[in-house]
Amino acid sequence: MQQQQGKDELTEKINQNLKRIKHKIIVLSGKGGVGKSSVSVNTATALWLKGKKVGILDIDIHGPSIGKMTGIPPTKRLELNEKGEPSPIKIRDNFYVLTIAVLLDSEDTPVVWRGPLKMGAIKQFLGDIQWPELDYLIIDCPPGTGDEPLSAIQLIGKVDGSIIVSTPQEVAFLDARKTINFSKMLQVPVIGIIENMSGFKCPHCGEITYIFKSGGAHKAAKDLNVDILGQIPFEIEMVDAADKGILYVEKYQDSEAAKKYIQIANAIIKKLESETSEKPQIAEEKKEDSKMRIAIPLANGKLATHFGHCELFGIYDVENGKIINKQMMTPPPHKPGVIPRFLNEQGVNKIIAGGMGQRAIQFFNDYGIEVIIGAPVKDPETLIEEYLNGTLQLGENVCSH
Repeated sequence: MQQQQGKDELTEKINQNLKRIKHKIIVLSGKGGVGKSSVSVNTATALWLKGKKVGILDIDIHGPSIGKMTGIPPTKRLELNEKGEPSPIKIRDNFYVLTIAVLLDSEDTPVVWRGPLKMGAIKQFLGDIQWPELDYLIIDCPPGTGDEPLSAIQLIGKVDGSIIVSTPQEVAFLDARKTINFSKMLQVPVIGIIENMSGFKCPHCGEITYIFKSGGAHKAAKDLNVDILGQIPFEIEMVDAADKGILYVEKYQDSEAAKKYIQIANAIIKKLESETSEKPQIAEEKKEDSKMRIAIPLANGKLATHFGHCELFGIYDVENGKIINKQMMTPPPHKPGVIPRFLNEQGVNKIIAGGMGQRAIQFFNDYGIEVIIGAPVKDPETLIEEYLNGTLQLGENVCSH
């Protein structure tokens, strides 16, 4: 009972913190070494230079680098606000940073944690640390689509958008494309792609050399229908600034890369704040979603953990936030492509499931059916109610098969 009460208190703290933050943006990359943390710092700096109150949350638990890149000394520890509560590090007026590096004994201390401990740390970053009022919180994730970004998205509940970072070559975008689909699967709008290290300008002759080739961003953007936020050239001063803890976009505002980041900040502000941005479109999508046909795989009256071999499909008609009709249907044989076609024929446009393979998800997406994965084993009416009111807690994509 006390443990549950503690969880509820932390959840309430997270909710109160998030109310003070207008926009939450998660920065993702499919692989390491593409300069994702550099993009996080420089994008946040550009937003700050535009007069926004900004915070950076570094949830790269095993390889935190945001502290060094923003000039936080290795010996620096969490600050206390006027109430004596732990707060993120203030690096400039209206610019804050939180990283696990400020909690470690030294720069060389490794963090040897499994998933539950990492999720617990992210909960504390969002709940126990008292964040000030912010216009933007930039969440810097480790590479890939694992525990940390999944935990952050689930805990925040409503992430305004994701920024996908990659280098220009097509092989790098093989992983970036997965990250774009990960974002879409978790219903996080993709703000756009940033192509980092996009050409090197010789400081002597001015000739541009495309070290990593070019074209990957444009191909991925076209194939997956997302925007290119910007293409950042490789500049020696940027590397030097990161090593010395200097905010590159602040110091080198006349450089080509800094100007690109200011353009990116303008695009983000336009997308998330403008009356003509995607917000009305999102509202319209919700209006269209007032009528839904949701399918849930069932076993013994509750969600089945193996989608394809469930006993029944519960199919529920939802209108204006209420279940108006339901029916139970026996699934067809479990063969590739059969169940997606079957549910499409029933008019289903959403599925709530515990786990599902990527190939199966793609089958459903091809039919225009949205798949919500990671749902807990509960009765279907409860799952639908929690989904509609925004309290459905999603876990890992795990199938019992």
